[in-house]
Amino acid sequence: MDLNLYALELLARDKLARARAEAALHARVARHATPRDGLDRRALTVRDAAEADLGQITAIWNHEVLWTDATTDTEPRNARAEREWFERHPALYPIVVAATGGAVLAFGSLSPYRPKPAFARTVEDSVYVERRHRGEGLGGLILSELIRRARAHGHRSVLARITSGNRASMRLHTRHGFRLVGVEQQVAMRRGGWLDVTIMQLRL
Repeated sequence: MDLNLYALELLARDKLARARAEAALHARVARHATPRDGLDRRALTVRDAAEADLGQITAIWNHEVLWTDATTDTEPRNARAEREWFERHPALYPIVVAATGGAVLAFGSLSPYRPKPAFARTVEDSVYVERRHRGEGLGGLILSELIRRARAHGHRSVLARITSGNRASMRLHTRHGFRLVGVEQQVAMRRGGWLDVTIMQLRL
């Protein structure tokens, strides 16, 4: 199976309709300009997540679990589970948020790819944006910061495992230099259907 042809097939159906919007989004991210909805980037910070952010992070995450196929998790997190997740992320595997004032608009994290020591310098990224703030370049800001942190900590590769219907995430990762390296076919059952998982990699 030609993986690159597979990726092109996934993207072709909406490529033309989204091309202009995608180019405009990329330009906004690159310039850190004020997006069309008036979000003031001067008040926006990308920083380490704090325990006080966990309620808002949980709300963003649980929406994806309940209403989308962006994650292969099937159960929402409660406060205890979210705190345990937070505690599993030391500086080597950071969690970052994009926030304005006290509002968390997006978050992302690096996690160990596998528990075996041989994989210690390979990480997996996750990026989620609050649904009312999609299309504002926040996912790009989060992913850029995660890549910067991965380099700073001496990691060798960042992997993204993306459910194959999540074309927005594939485009985001492609813009940041990730390349398609594999497709796991029908490996995840979510909401009554089988999902493929696309694997993308950035070598640092």
